[in-house]
Amino acid sequence: MAEAENTARPASEERGEVSLVLDGATMALRPSYEAIFAFEASTDKGLLELARAALEGKMRLADLSQVVTECIRAWGRATQQPSIAASNAVRIGQLIVEAEGGMARVLGIVSGMLSMAVTGNFTASGEVKAGTTTTTTSEVPAES
Repeated sequence: MAEAENTARPASEERGEVSLVLDGATMALRPSYEAIFAFEASTDKGLLELARAALEGKMRLADLSQVVTECIRAWGRATQQPSIAASNAVRIGQLIVEAEGGMARVLGIVSGMLSMAVTGNFTASGEVKAGTTTTTTSEVPAES
């Protein structure tokens, strides 16, 4: 997955995508219906269960790899890049471990994306619904 391979447009917040750098290439994660359906089937866990595990920092690498892979594949299909659409979960898992910040950093990115998917902020095609914010934070709101 070299930088030269990745010639598609960058991730678009308006389309519900988030960016992730793996092996020096900036990839986009697109949480489309097809991606969610595929990673639920491959992990045998529902979206809510996966989102909760990600937020609590308890998601297994195998599950994280499947979620990331299916969202990268969805982006590859949307941008008509067959090599990206055919990403391999085992290789993506290796790249997650080797990524700057490792699994913890990737988990932070994925937990935000899954949280938005759980709350219904995306359309079935993976685009952000109108009036939805894409800004996430790990800070607890201050009491008034």
